[in-house]
Amino acid sequence: MSEFKNIVIVGCGLIGGSFALALRRAGYSGRIAAYGGTRSPRIALERGVVNDIEKSFDRGEVCDADLVYLAAPIGGIIDFLRTRSTQIKRGALVTDAGSTKTEVCRVAKESIPEGVHFIGGHPMAGSEQTGVEYARADLFDRATYVLMRGGDGNRVSSLKSIIEGIGARVILTEPEAHDRAVALVSHLPQLVASSLAALHLAVEDRDLAQQMAATGWLDMTRLAGSSWKIWRDIILTNQTNISDRLGLLIAELQSLKDALDARDLNRARELFEEANRAIAAQRSVRYRGFEKL
Repeated sequence: MSEFKNIVIVGCGLIGGSFALALRRAGYSGRIAAYGGTRSPRIALERGVVNDIEKSFDRGEVCDADLVYLAAPIGGIIDFLRTRSTQIKRGALVTDAGSTKTEVCRVAKESIPEGVHFIGGHPMAGSEQTGVEYARADLFDRATYVLMRGGDGNRVSSLKSIIEGIGARVILTEPEAHDRAVALVSHLPQLVASSLAALHLAVEDRDLAQQMAATGWLDMTRLAGSSWKIWRDIILTNQTNISDRLGLLIAELQSLKDALDARDLNRARELFEEANRAIAAQRSVRYRGFEKL
């Protein structure tokens, strides 16, 4: 981490604040500054999450950061790349933590000036809660952190070392492949949780159902508390992939409904068996590669 003596976090909320705290826990002793809005940087400074507020961008000056970490909502990341990239010093590394990658990487390629390096990233960690108030140093512990291939190999290695230093496991992929995969494992669960929670308002006896709701329902709907402000940009920038995955889910549920209507429990049994195999395989992949962390 020694090559990055000055780090600026753009959008110092849950992810950006947690990145700062994780860096400090890992022993980083350089400058960490926040930028973006007025409330979040102020709270981050008051809470000791960062030790400075970056003012160069608003002054029209060149930012002296060695690493710029973009952790704003996707729309904010794209806007920053389009309007502030020319203020990043030559030789700096820029990375993002956005939940979709194709559009972000396209805009970065169009906007980032020569001599500034960009590596798209996405930490598979977070919460339905937002804001720097919820930032914590262990958010990335044993989490998968996706980086995009391409660009300067030395810079990729440097960023990979930082990510591993804060406790995460790095995997490399392409933006389009990332967006297809994340539509299934992140975006679809969010929409399912929101739909299931909203269904509560449409059924009869919802008062009784609310009183009876226990850990199963609460576990399934935890994500329903997520902010539309964040998810609007995610859906807009990954609409085709999300729609495709929704179609697959609808077909699966319709098949199950048809089987239950016909009192065919074999289909339900097969669904449980397929799900059990999928979960077993996922657990094997999930913990592979963490042996040395």
